[in-house]
Amino acid sequence: MSHTQKNTKQAVVSRSLRCLAVGSGKGGVGKTVVSVGVATALTARGYKVLLFDADLGLANVDLQIGAEPLFTVQDVLYGDCPLERAVVSVPDGPDILAAASGIQEMVTMSAGRRELLVDELITFSAKYDYLIIDTEAGIGPGAVSFLRSMPEVYVVVANEPTSVMDAYSLIKILKQGTDGPVPEIQLVINMVRTIEEGRLLAKRLNGISEQFLNCRLSVAGIVLHDLVVGDAIRARRSVVRYAPNSSPARCLRDLAGFLAKPNRLRGGERGINRESFKHLAAVGSECEKEGGAS
Repeated sequence: MSHTQKNTKQAVVSRSLRCLAVGSGKGGVGKTVVSVGVATALTARGYKVLLFDADLGLANVDLQIGAEPLFTVQDVLYGDCPLERAVVSVPDGPDILAAASGIQEMVTMSAGRRELLVDELITFSAKYDYLIIDTEAGIGPGAVSFLRSMPEVYVVVANEPTSVMDAYSLIKILKQGTDGPVPEIQLVINMVRTIEEGRLLAKRLNGISEQFLNCRLSVAGIVLHDLVVGDAIRARRSVVRYAPNSSPARCLRDLAGFLAKPNRLRGGERGINRESFKHLAAVGSECEKEGGAS
């Protein structure tokens, strides 16, 4: 099929698909560790998971999980390979869709080709129970536009002042300044020494949110700090597999258990739609436009 050929029959988004994005107000808070760990833990529970690396600035999901992708989304855009060939299956882990090494192609891609990519993403993801998207850190226009289109957003925050305030800034932007639906936002407290420290951190962040945004966020999970996480990253394995009995691994499995609760609604009920997949196909374009305008 030509890249510019009009697609007369649009793919339909699976109502059984659960789509969620993992973001953070700043880098260095363990966002990708959480994404990789949760995806791995959900796979161990028997779910089919596709983990999409949408962090074009610091794409490293494949590095942290030991995947060796031959192709990326960029190759799919060029038409060098179909989407299924760009996806890597990780033994005892999720499937990985690696980020592109450049983003200009996503900016200049024709509307026809973008629509075809949307259909490919929708059709391909129908075989999965979860689509987990590891987004870029920060509050740039590309990241915010992308997160706003997702039905569920999990904001990773560490116990340091800059992380707390940047997480608040991200939450504020997602909650305000849009006429569209607001995603369900929950907190993942990461790299704390004790569960109590995590609870106090969440209480502090919620105090700010309640005072200035009139909202209180649920805590999806608290992940304890352990030096073994660094060892797992260097070994290119999820800490869930590298050190399954460690505190971080147990916490990540608990977080996966929270996500897998039977009363958690599925994708169609969470509002995942064609627009969400259009943002996936356009990931990075707003960042590139912003950069070009400065």
